[in-house]
Amino acid sequence: MKRIQNNHPIIVLLTLSMIMLSLAACHSPASVSSKKNTNQTQSDEIVDIEAEALSKIQGPYDGTKDSPWLQALHKTAASMADNHFQYNTSGIRSSLDKAIDGNRHGDCAHLISWSLQEYGILKKGQTFYSKKNGSLSCKEESKCYKKLKKGCEIIDAGGISCAETEKLKDILHVGDICCYNLHMNVVAGVDDQGNILYYDAGLVPTEKKKGKKWYTQKLAEPFTRKSTRFKMYKLFTIIRVGK
Repeated sequence: MKRIQNNHPIIVLLTLSMIMLSLAACHSPASVSSKKNTNQTQSDEIVDIEAEALSKIQGPYDGTKDSPWLQALHKTAASMADNHFQYNTSGIRSSLDKAIDGNRHGDCAHLISWSLQEYGILKKGQTFYSKKNGSLSCKEESKCYKKLKKGCEIIDAGGISCAETEKLKDILHVGDICCYNLHMNVVAGVDDQGNILYYDAGLVPTEKKKGKKWYTQKLAEPFTRKSTRFKMYKLFTIIRVGK
């Protein structure tokens, strides 16, 4: 009787067939699809992590003013610029209309108070400012504070230095009213360089003529604050409109 050897053609063919089937299974569409799904899931997770790491400020600012609150703010700032308001902290009227009819004096705090009147959170004539310690000038029992509390969230920011831009970006949202030590402004977004943009009625958007400081059209558009003076401010209170 003849012995069948190990390398018999039939056995070799069967073995090769089994190997080919196994390889085909490894590279089947279902297997490839599963691999793609796994990669996609990992990619989505990376995107989610990156999104969480982004600044809470919605930006970059693209020139639009979709928020009704920012529209009211822009309208007030534009009116101050168009009516040739002077930066002057004395004798400021309690409403924009009275100021236009009067001496046309304005400052950082009144831009915000008048805008909140325009928006409907404060009543005509109700104003406030940020004190040296960053707290609000209106006391908690006052009608002005109660109006703010009803229409906004008032947040203790703890005195973050304005030199720490990334810390500010971690907590600020577009439209936030920032109350520093004796200064106030409103967040508008970030530019393509990552700088925070503000509506700010301080000295920056003014020009000096005959010893007086007059607001320019720059008041009506957001701009960055990078000066040494601004970096010396500390953020104590955030007023978030429309809680």
